[in-house]
Amino acid sequence: MRVVGVGLLVGIALVSAAPGFAEDTREPKLVSVTDVQLREGTAARASRNYAWMGYNTPEINLQLPAVDNSAYAEVTFAPAKLLDKAGKAVPYEVEQGLYSSETHTTEVRFTPKVAKPDAPPVEFAHAVGTIKVRYPVTARTVVIKPGAPASLSNAKMSVAASSIVVESQGDWKILEAPFGSGLDDGLRAFDASGKRLEEDASKQTMESGPSGGMRATRVFKGKVAQARLDVIDEWAEMDIAYDLAAAPKLPAADAGTKPAGGGVSGPGVHPTAVRRLPKGTPASR
Repeated sequence: MRVVGVGLLVGIALVSAAPGFAEDTREPKLVSVTDVQLREGTAARASRNYAWMGYNTPEINLQLPAVDNSAYAEVTFAPAKLLDKAGKAVPYEVEQGLYSSETHTTEVRFTPKVAKPDAPPVEFAHAVGTIKVRYPVTARTVVIKPGAPASLSNAKMSVAASSIVVESQGDWKILEAPFGSGLDDGLRAFDASGKRLEEDASKQTMESGPSGGMRATRVFKGKVAQARLDVIDEWAEMDIAYDLAAAPKLPAADAGTKPAGGGVSGPGVHPTAVRRLPKGTPASR
């Protein structure tokens, strides 16, 4: 019995001491986007939901530039007015859609004011509204190694053994990829062989920093040879004011089948101007 117990304990010790590797996910490829690329790559269009649930629900779809920066855009759909053919307001409820990293789009859906399982889609002639976008026009991935701390705008980061220490000021924070985007974490740690290490969240600490900010220690399951941090250096703002006719209904027999164009139809409305914010402006979330 004693031999079995010792063997079991040794086995547990070996497992706990072994490095833990994180799941394979895609690292974002961050770039710099020009004002022209931003204006041309951003457009609001009318669309329809083609999923089984809520089939033919009308939507306003926002296309963003086809780069990973778009995953971190801050998009606000101001309350829209739905108007019938006579120009009278149509009541509705709004439902926020998720960002798609495959198409670089997000949307809002217009649902019946009194929702019932068999309620038909909202009927209207035009949707009038404004979308406000705060977009990361300059973004990059910073590489940090032991003995070579990185100083960023409002933050400093260093690597020691299995830990990454982040000292930040003000509203600075690590980027978070949108839910379901499939993109990797904003902060990643790798061992000497290049494998991504799993974080031990139970050992993470947070305390006041030496100059009034915050000092966070992130601990990983293995020795960190390199850390990668996604950062945004510059933001821009733009407004898209739209007046769009409702997209044509999709065929009743095609529920759950992705149509050509993904249910998006009609002309696109682009922003007319891009306003660059001062470098170092933090994310507003």
